[in-house]
Amino acid sequence: MKWWPMIGISKVLTENKKYATKTDVKRMKIFKRSLHIYTIDVGNSNILNFEMRALQTPKYNVHRFGMYFAASPRHADLLIVLGKPTKKMIAPLLEMVNQIPEPFGVMLLKGCESSGIDPDELKIPNVVTSVNGCLDPSEILAILLKISGRID
Repeated sequence: MKWWPMIGISKVLTENKKYATKTDVKRMKIFKRSLHIYTIDVGNSNILNFEMRALQTPKYNVHRFGMYFAASPRHADLLIVLGKPTKKMIAPLLEMVNQIPEPFGVMLLKGCESSGIDPDELKIPNVVTSVNGCLDPSEILAILLKISGRID
C-alpha cells in the first residue's frame, strides 16, 4: 500500500517558495499586520473563483501572512473584483465599493474573458492594481503580498 504525501505540513511546500510578480501595484501602507479580503464575481468564467479558493488551502496558507477572507464587504480592507462586469453587475459592484469602510483598496483581476465591460472604465476609487489574463494562485498571492508591503 502506497501512502499519500502530506501536503502543507512540510516547510518545503509552504515556506520555501519565492513569490514574485512584475505587476505594478500601489502599496497600501496602512496595513502592516493583517489584510481582510472580500471577493466579488462580476462575470468571469469561474477560473478565477477556483484560483481564489486555492489560496485558502494549506499549500498557499495565506493566513500565515495575516490575510483573511471576510464574509462581508463591511469587514474588508481590500475588494477583489473577479472578471469583467456585465451590464447588470455594474450597479451591484458600485454598491459593494460604497459599503467598504475607508481606507480600502480595490484589486481588479480581469481574467481571460474577452466579453464584458473593462472595469478601468467604471472609475472605481482606490484601485491598487488592475491585472489582465489568467493567474495562478501563487501569482495572486505575490500581488497580495506586494499590496500589503511584505515583498517589493
